[in-house]
Amino acid sequence: MTTLQTPIVRSAARTLLTSGGAVLAILAVWTLFIALADVSSYVAKSPVDVWNYLFADGDAAAHRAGIAANLVRTAIDAAYGFVLGLVLAASVSLLFYFSRTVESMFLPAVTALHAIPMVTIAPILVLIFDRGVLGTAVIGAAIVVVPALLTMLHGVRSTPRTDVEMIVAYGGSTWSAFRKVALPYAIPTWFAAARVAVTTSVVGALLAEWLATGEGLGGQMLRDANEFEFARLWASVVVLTVTCVVVYQIVSVIEAAVTARMSAPR
Repeated sequence: MTTLQTPIVRSAARTLLTSGGAVLAILAVWTLFIALADVSSYVAKSPVDVWNYLFADGDAAAHRAGIAANLVRTAIDAAYGFVLGLVLAASVSLLFYFSRTVESMFLPAVTALHAIPMVTIAPILVLIFDRGVLGTAVIGAAIVVVPALLTMLHGVRSTPRTDVEMIVAYGGSTWSAFRKVALPYAIPTWFAAARVAVTTSVVGALLAEWLATGEGLGGQMLRDANEFEFARLWASVVVLTVTCVVVYQIVSVIEAAVTARMSAPR
């Protein structure tokens, strides 16, 4: 096994363990909540109820197919916000890195905008960008961009100044110093931003589906709550949660591969 493969294998094994632990923890908390909460079993569904809905009932195949179709729609909507949000965050963080003046002018305003509840801004974004792909992407990106930006900016700012100054002293440009020194330091925090964006982009997709498109799991869950289809509602939440955990762990494995590649001797 090569030096490059070892961290990736270790990360994959750790991912399997943490994913299994996360599932067990969710099941334990869920079961405990159902046991302690004074909620009707008609509303609150247990893990066994969800399992029966998805796998044991006579219509389980149809149930899975319906949730899977909506999950694909939500995943696509989340991907729009995820990609757009990370691209914007990376672009702005680079702009701030190369210009302290621009950072001091705009960073406080950007941070303050994040404090505004998205549920109040989303209808305005829908009016501006419509209910299609662009509107969905903008709503998702609006939730993703600020946390990702702050994390990415912290990464590039954590570079030791002495290393950057040494590159410049030997005739290197500011861009060369960024590419050879700052970017490798920033990669772990940029992947941390991507991991956070995985879940926040799903929240953005659900919000867009609730307020704008009425499609995907977001739209279906809203209809389920109104129509008292609580078994399907809980099953949708479980499927969405498991999907988020899996994608989060996939990003972690990719991070290990990229980090090992960048740190490998050349």
